[in-house]
Amino acid sequence: MSLSLGLLIGIASLFALVLIWFEKSKTDEKKLAVIATLGAVAAVARIPFGFLPNVQPTTFLVMLSGYVFGVRVGFLVGAIAAVLSNMYFGQGPWTLWQMLSWGLAGAFGGGLGKVMERKGEDTVLRPLLATTAKKWTFVLFCALWGYLFGWIMNLWYIVSQGKYANWGTFFGAYVSSFSFDTAHAVGNFVFASLFAVSFARIFARYHRKLVTTRESVVQAAALSSVEKPREIAGVKEERAL
Repeated sequence: MSLSLGLLIGIASLFALVLIWFEKSKTDEKKLAVIATLGAVAAVARIPFGFLPNVQPTTFLVMLSGYVFGVRVGFLVGAIAAVLSNMYFGQGPWTLWQMLSWGLAGAFGGGLGKVMERKGEDTVLRPLLATTAKKWTFVLFCALWGYLFGWIMNLWYIVSQGKYANWGTFFGAYVSSFSFDTAHAVGNFVFASLFAVSFARIFARYHRKLVTTRESVVQAAALSSVEKPREIAGVKEERAL
């Protein structure tokens, strides 16, 4: 099996697993609306910075979406941001790899949030990135993903070489992309250091509303399931009299 074919099979398998995972999860229409909105925001935020090679706030916004809303939301926001932003920048085979790269960045943000915030019953009420250590840990991982994003995207270049791809192509791609990946990392560092805390507060507010609304619906459904048998029993008693 060639290197190119192996990479294509790997990425296709990963997307298949994500889709199966998403299908089996419980996702209501409100959460779908949040995912679509966050994906659109991350996509639109990329456009004004199009003249700067690899410098944009999309990676930071995708990772923060995952940090606040969870792994699954983070991945989907990243994938949607790639598709929507490329409606402006241009679609192509690279879109699939950008979906993967930003999707994994968002999923990583979700895992990071789960570890750092110790998500539990009071997570929705507790401010996120509230300490200096948490903020700068998130910032540094955003910077790291500037490199990881580029390293994943390099696989697209290697695959495009087809049967001519070899380990020389592999190492050459990573060496030549270093300056662009560094620009991406520096941009992520700047955006995250300036806006991580304030944007986390905004995202958490919408998360709080989403969770509160869902709990209200569940409580109403539970109350209805209890009251309905009582009503039926009351009707039967009246008929008996």
